[in-house]
Amino acid sequence: MKVKFFQRVNTRISLLPMSILLVILIAGGIGFYFFGYARSLQDFHKGYFITLASEKKTAFDSWFAYHKSDLDGLSSLGILKDNASILAGAQPGVKLKRKMAEQINHSQALISKLLEDKTLSGRYKMLSVISKDGRVISSSRQDILNADWSGRDFFKQKTVDLKSPVVIGFYGADGADYGIEMLSPVFAGSEQIAFIHAVLPVKELAGFLKTEKSFYRTGKIDVTDTDGNLLLVKDGAPQRKIRYNIPKGGHDISGYRDDIFFYAVDLEQAPLRLVGTADKSDVTRPFNILLIGYCSLVGAVLLMTIIQNSYLAQRIITKPIYRLTNAVKSFSFGDLNVDMGKGYKGELTELKKSIEDMFEDIKAREESLRENIRGREKTRLKSMFFSKMSREFREPLNNIIGKVKSVLDGETDPSRKAIIDDIIGAAQNTLRMMDDLIELSRLEEGTFSMSPEKFNMCEMVKEVEDAARNLIGSKEIELIADCQDVLADKAVYADRHRVKQILENFTTNAIKTTEAGTVTILSSSIVKDGVEYMEVSVADTGAGIEPEMLEHIFEELSEQQASIGLAIAKKAADALGGKIDVESAAGKGSVFTVTIPLKAIIYH
Repeated sequence: MKVKFFQRVNTRISLLPMSILLVILIAGGIGFYFFGYARSLQDFHKGYFITLASEKKTAFDSWFAYHKSDLDGLSSLGILKDNASILAGAQPGVKLKRKMAEQINHSQALISKLLEDKTLSGRYKMLSVISKDGRVISSSRQDILNADWSGRDFFKQKTVDLKSPVVIGFYGADGADYGIEMLSPVFAGSEQIAFIHAVLPVKELAGFLKTEKSFYRTGKIDVTDTDGNLLLVKDGAPQRKIRYNIPKGGHDISGYRDDIFFYAVDLEQAPLRLVGTADKSDVTRPFNILLIGYCSLVGAVLLMTIIQNSYLAQRIITKPIYRLTNAVKSFSFGDLNVDMGKGYKGELTELKKSIEDMFEDIKAREESLRENIRGREKTRLKSMFFSKMSREFREPLNNIIGKVKSVLDGETDPSRKAIIDDIIGAAQNTLRMMDDLIELSRLEEGTFSMSPEKFNMCEMVKEVEDAARNLIGSKEIELIADCQDVLADKAVYADRHRVKQILENFTTNAIKTTEAGTVTILSSSIVKDGVEYMEVSVADTGAGIEPEMLEHIFEELSEQQASIGLAIAKKAADALGGKIDVESAAGKGSVFTVTIPLKAIIYH
């Protein structure tokens, strides 16, 4: 009851208020980030762009003012006005007298020469003189002479009551003709007789948009029309059509839309806008420091809550009681080296001492019992081990000695090759049993390990078959090995060494218990409960196994065990997530079958 009481007190006076404060701080941070972050920064970028745009605006307006003045001077030239009057007065399609035709050709040649010389300066891409009815009466480009431009938008909108040069916009697409269009009226006295149409290159203007060093990495200034359509960037003509979502009204506009901060200013000498932009992530970078500081504050409050909670009732009563409870539970589950820690006070110290004394008494009794069992088991295992080793080594060693004596006695019988094969088989059998002894010792030491890899099952069956033929020697045994075709194209993922060890132990046991007959190795693929397995069977027609021995053949160092290798095979199959089945009848033979997943589940 005391524990629950102190827990309630700690929750009400410490944990609950701090948790409420923490929730408020977190909610405030989230609200600021998602709802007020961008709004609070709308004017932060404005100062930088005002300075930059003012510099660019001055350069652009000066450039346009210069060319307006230049075009105005060109329009005022007497040679241009006089000859333009002659050309504008000529009616298209009307047959002229020879003298009049020569005069018109002469006037057109004079103006064309004047316009061509002007374009050679590089300040203009094209200059043309257009009559009031829309005919191109002279041009620096001969291919557009006498063209009818009366249907073009700029002619309809800009030529009425035009008093001075004006900027129309941008001419052409994004190709070589891309440039800035300007119109300048040509007067003869007070009468307007024609217009000069000029196309200026954009290279110099694009250069004005470049900045040596920008405060923002994503900061840039572009040129748009009053509707927001992108017309010019620092590299020249834009690569694709873009329309900025910026309000049309107002002279200087700043704001935030579509994750972009912008500032727009209109030019004085042209119906164009300079638009400075920067990405939100770039503008808000300085304010991330404030956000980090805010998060640090929230973290500090959280840390204070944790510290305060851990140093009140939990440290005084709750945690010591929990430690004692967990220590008793751990000891009951078999952990004999339980550490109950320190920090107990009052009656809890006495309780801890009583529990420790109980633990020591139980451990002493258990250790005594373990020593007693361990001693008796060690004696029994040693006896069984050496007895088994004597039986296992006697027969192969006698066989090797007998065969070697036959050869040394000088026998010249043609069957000597078979005898030598028997010697090799017996020697290999001995080495295999030695390997089994090593594996058994590993089992005892707990170092039985698995190393899964991909391999081909049919290739392994062939290796096992070749090794088995060497073991047969002079025995009249027919060896049959077959691998299902489906396994030839499938990779098996398991411990290759362990799988091969299982099959070799099966075949060794089959050959050892069969004097004459058949040993068959069959490999196939099966599916059980949606899982694909490989199933390998080794069958023999040998002595078989007595029914009372079947349940003991896989026990380590069992008196009824047929082979040490079978115990190792059982361990390996279990570790690979598989199983071994045995069918045998005394005097008729045995069938050992191992079933392992194609993608083995390794149990360490």
